[in-house]
Amino acid sequence: MTNFDNPSPLKNEESKSVSITELRAIDVNSVLAEFRDVDRHSISEPLREASTKAEEYGDQRGSAALRLLHDLNNIHLRAEDRAEPFGPIFQSTKGRTCIASDFCSEQNDVLAEFAKEIDHPVLKARLADIAWYNNRAKAEAGRLAIESYCEIIENRQSGQIHRTYGDDDRLHDSADYLQRALQIAARLHKSGMFPDRLKSVFEVVYERSATSQQYVVFCNLTEAGLGYRLLDWDKIVQLAERAVNDTGDQNYPQAKKGVWELAARGYENLNDDVNKKRCQREVILQDLKMCDQVSSSAAQAHWVRIAVGELRRFGGFKEWVAELRGRLRDLEQASLDEFDTYQYTLDVKDVALGTIAVFEKLTLPDILLQFSLLSQPVSKTMLKAYADESAKKYIFSQLFGGSYTDRDGKVIAQTSAHQPELEQSEEWYKTQSLQYLEIHRKHVVAGRLQPAGQNVMARFPLEQRHFLPIVESSPFVQPGYQHVFSLGFARLWQGDYASAACLLIPQLENSIRYVLKNTDEYQANMMPDLTQDDLSLTPLLSRMRPAIEKIFGEDLTNEIDLLFNFRPGPALRHEMAHGKMSDGHCYSSDSIYGCWLIYHLTCLPLITHWKDIIGPGIEAQ
Repeated sequence: MTNFDNPSPLKNEESKSVSITELRAIDVNSVLAEFRDVDRHSISEPLREASTKAEEYGDQRGSAALRLLHDLNNIHLRAEDRAEPFGPIFQSTKGRTCIASDFCSEQNDVLAEFAKEIDHPVLKARLADIAWYNNRAKAEAGRLAIESYCEIIENRQSGQIHRTYGDDDRLHDSADYLQRALQIAARLHKSGMFPDRLKSVFEVVYERSATSQQYVVFCNLTEAGLGYRLLDWDKIVQLAERAVNDTGDQNYPQAKKGVWELAARGYENLNDDVNKKRCQREVILQDLKMCDQVSSSAAQAHWVRIAVGELRRFGGFKEWVAELRGRLRDLEQASLDEFDTYQYTLDVKDVALGTIAVFEKLTLPDILLQFSLLSQPVSKTMLKAYADESAKKYIFSQLFGGSYTDRDGKVIAQTSAHQPELEQSEEWYKTQSLQYLEIHRKHVVAGRLQPAGQNVMARFPLEQRHFLPIVESSPFVQPGYQHVFSLGFARLWQGDYASAACLLIPQLENSIRYVLKNTDEYQANMMPDLTQDDLSLTPLLSRMRPAIEKIFGEDLTNEIDLLFNFRPGPALRHEMAHGKMSDGHCYSSDSIYGCWLIYHLTCLPLITHWKDIIGPGIEAQ
C-alpha cells in the first residue's frame, strides 16, 4: 500500500485486496461523522489517524482498509479531463501515488458495494465514481456517484459542508463536481434525459454563477449546458447580460470578455443582429481595458492587435479597425480586412452510423487494429486527374494564380495560373489537390475517426498502457520514444487533440529517419565545417524521396508531404515546430487526421503479427 510519508506506486506484488467485511469492520461512518469538509486534505486526516491507531493496536487488516480509503480519497480529480478524470497527486521518476485504474477486478467490485454504505457524500462519490470508471457495466455505481455529487453540491451551496484548506469558494468546487456528474450522466442516460435532481442542481449553480459574477464558472457551465442540452440561448443571453451589467471596472476584463462572447453567440443563434453587434463591441472593449492595464508598448500593442483580430472575425467594424491601426506599430495584418469566410455542409451521418455499427462488434485488440485502417492514402494519380478536371471546369484558374497568407497577413506561398498548353509542374498539382484533401480529411475525421473513438471510449476507458504493445513492437518507433508515442495515441483516442498533436506531430520526422537508417538508406547532411547534421523533413522528402517511396509507397509518401510539409498546405510539422499551432489548429480536421496518420504508420508494419503478438499483448494490459 501507499506509504503516507513517501508517495509511490500503489500497486505491487505484495499488496492484498481489502474485503467488504474488512471495510465494514472499520466503521468509517463513525470516523468521519464529525467532519463536514469537502476538501480531500480534511477527510484524509481522520482516515490517516484511524489507520495509525489500528496499526498500533495490532489490527493490520483494519489499518489496511483505512489506508485504502485514504488512498482513494487522495486520487486527484481532474473534472476537465473527461477521458482520464483521475490522476496521481504526485508523480516523479521514482514513482507516483495511486490512480483509479490501480483498483481493478475484485477490489473494484468491493468498492462498488461498499460505496452504498458510506454516509459522507465526498467519500461515497469517490468510491462510486471510481467503481463505475473502472467498469462501465456498473451502472448502479454510476448513478450513486451522480446522486452523491448532487448531495455535495446541495450541501455546499447551503453551507452544510465547507472547505478548510484554501479559498472556501462554493461555486468553483460545485462546478467541478457538477462537471463530473454530467460526464457520468451523459454515459448512462440519453441526451437531455438526465435525472431531475441533477438538472435542478445544475440550474441553481448556473444561475448563482451569473448573479455572483463568477465569470469563469458561468462560461464553463454554459458550454457544458449547451453540450448536454440543458440550456437554450434565450436563458443564456438573459443570464449573461445580468452577469456583466452594472459591475463597473472592478472585475477582470478577460473573464468578463468570455461572458460577452457567449452573449454575442446567443444573439447570433437567435438571429438578433443588433444585440449581437452590441455584445461584440463589448468584447473589444474588454481587450482595450486590458491594454490600459499594462505599461510597456509591446504589451499594449499585443492587446490592440488582439482587438483588431477580434473585430475582423466579427466583421462590420471597418471604421473602428482603421482607428485601432493607428495605435499599432506593425500594419502587416491590413490585407486581412478584405478576407471573408465561406461555409459548406458535410453530411456524414450514414458513414458515422456505419462506423459505430462495425466497432460495436469488435474486441479491444481488433478495435485498435481496425482504427488504424479506417482510411487509406488517396491515390496520387487520382489527385492529378482531379486537378486537371477542375482546371478545365473553372476557367478563371487559367487567368489567375493564387496567393496564400498566414493568420498574420504574411504571404507564405504563391501559385501560377494553369497553362493548358504546357505540362503542369509537380508543385501546381500539389496545390490543386489541397481542397480535395481538406474535404477528404474532414469526412474521415467526422465520419469515421471521431464516431469510432467516442463509441469505444464509452465502453473502454483507454489509457496509455493499452498502446505499449503496439509502440514497443513497431519498427516505426525508435527505442526510447515509446512513452511519447503511447501517450500521444492515448490522448488521440481520448479526444485531447491538443496534447496528441504536440506529442505526435514532432515525432514523424525522426521516425522516418529511423526507418531509413534501418534500411541503410540514410546519410546525414555534411555541413561546410565538416560537421554533420540530420536532415529535416523537407530535404528528406526531396533528396531521399525515392528511398522513402520504396518503403512507404508513392501514395502514402505524397500524403505525408501534403499534410506535414508542403506549403500552402497545412504543413503541420513546420507549424508545430515554429509554435504556430494554436488551440484551434490542434482541433482541426487536418491535425486530428495527422495524428491518426502517425498511428496508421505505426500499426501498418504490425498487421501480419497482430493476431499472434500484438493482440495478446493488448489483452494483457
